Amino acid sequence: LFACGLPAVAVAHLRAGGVPAPPLPLQTPRGRHPFPVDAVSSNVGAAADPDGFGWEQWVFCADKHMQCECPGMIRWGTAGHWSKVHPTPGVPTVCSMEKLGSGDARHPTGDHCECAVERGSDFWLRLSPAVLPQADAPAPLVSCDRLRAGAGASSAGWARELWNATRGLCRGSGDGRHGKDAEPLPDPGPLALDPVETESLMRAWLDPRFARNYDRMYDPDGWVERAFVNYVGNCAEGGRYDRMMHQLIRSVHLFSKEPIVVVHFGMVPPRGWDPELYPRLILLHAKPLPQADIWRSFNYNKYRAMMLARVRVGIELDSDEFLAPGVDALFQRTAQEVTEEYPFPILPVHFLPNKGPSSGGVWWARFCHENGTCPLQTMRWAHAHPTWTYHALPWIGKWLRRNLRDEVLPARRGYNGSSLRVVEVPEDEDLLNVGLWEDGAHKQWCKFETPDPSDFLILLNRQTDGAGDIVADHRFYPDGAPLVFYTAHHAVDPETSERLVDALRDQQEAGTLPPPITFKGGFFRNAEDLHRERGAVPCLI
Repeated sequence: LFACGLPAVAVAHLRAGGVPAPPLPLQTPRGRHPFPVDAVSSNVGAAADPDGFGWEQWVFCADKHMQCECPGMIRWGTAGHWSKVHPTPGVPTVCSMEKLGSGDARHPTGDHCECAVERGSDFWLRLSPAVLPQADAPAPLVSCDRLRAGAGASSAGWARELWNATRGLCRGSGDGRHGKDAEPLPDPGPLALDPVETESLMRAWLDPRFARNYDRMYDPDGWVERAFVNYVGNCAEGGRYDRMMHQLIRSVHLFSKEPIVVVHFGMVPPRGWDPELYPRLILLHAKPLPQADIWRSFNYNKYRAMMLARVRVGIELDSDEFLAPGVDALFQRTAQEVTEEYPFPILPVHFLPNKGPSSGGVWWARFCHENGTCPLQTMRWAHAHPTWTYHALPWIGKWLRRNLRDEVLPARRGYNGSSLRVVEVPEDEDLLNVGLWEDGAHKQWCKFETPDPSDFLILLNRQTDGAGDIVADHRFYPDGAPLVFYTAHHAVDPETSERLVDALRDQQEAGTLPPPITFKGGFFRNAEDLHRERGAVPCLI
């Protein structure tokens, strides 16, 4: 395919099973627009004419507070209310009011950057299909139509569960119930996304460079048995986030046998994400969340990535993490714990012991009395690094749907002010905790991601002073909790991450790396060893 000279979007279309798309011209004749001004999708600007010749196209580049790396002119604002920006060559533009001034005063939540890209250029051919005009975008690998057809054609439970997760976001899908006993969907609120928009959020494209990796890792039905899943926006090539991602992907290839699926919600990925250097990396593309009427955190793309990746057993990884030896044990334990009888993702306990009503949040009245006791909070606050199996996909889809459709949970009897408008829960971690408490979930992992990469020095130096123990709380963990060295969180300095990953590799190869679980001054290989030496603990390992 690559030798035939097809542009990237045409290769992706073939890879997704579509009819070959005609190759794009290397340039559109000067003075002519490639399509009518209104013949573009809602995620791009109208066909552009930045230089007066009509051979460039405005495409989505970055949401507010994100970086835009564009080879041409940038515009900032919303449709009909744009400010032109001339970027500094080689320096990503931060799309914010602080840097670029006021965009659209009528709809400030929708301010974003768009980039003028020469059609047919090398940069154009690297664009995510999710930001291309409809006339140029290939058929997606994942879509509502494909998920609906897959659930109907397959007897596999995972295909049905993914459709149950997705149907409430797809048009023409009945009442969107999640599971046989679920209630019909409530009416959407005034800040709900349009059904056409929510359906578009359930599309994903395979980056054609990663077709061979995909074929090796995914089965013919388009599923992978076990994988890490990461979500990411724009990463300026060679910048800090790009280097952070390299350390994450590198650590997967050093310390795991499983693939990593990166779902890219930006404009163009860095070229250094190399499918030959990283043979277990699969790169998917999906469109960013729309921000026109209300700001929704970029981190809600985490839910979308977990659904779009089509993973039977998954571990979510943020971009500021890296892995350590032994992490693959978490896949088997996840498969054992997240089942048809317990269809919820499992998160690790948070290192902060006192997250409660005093820390703020509109949701606490739903779980707590006015005296500060919280009988309906079923677990300590958890960190937003979920593991799941396909049995949990309907739950993930249900809570994403409740946000995107602006649904309201009715008040509880005996709890004043307990109705909850889901869109007012600002972050993914908040909603994961709220949703798990709401549905009575009770399983929680011991802390398997260190609060900071420097905590790995406890493992590397075999410290026995209990420095790694997670701080106790009076209700859920009165004796504290173990720390398990499976991943590092807050790995925001790629050079520090590289040194620690090297040290872990060296000690693993030398056979001197201590066991991964620490609690009360000891190191333990597994939960059985820990329980034998230190007794039972409230969290799972």
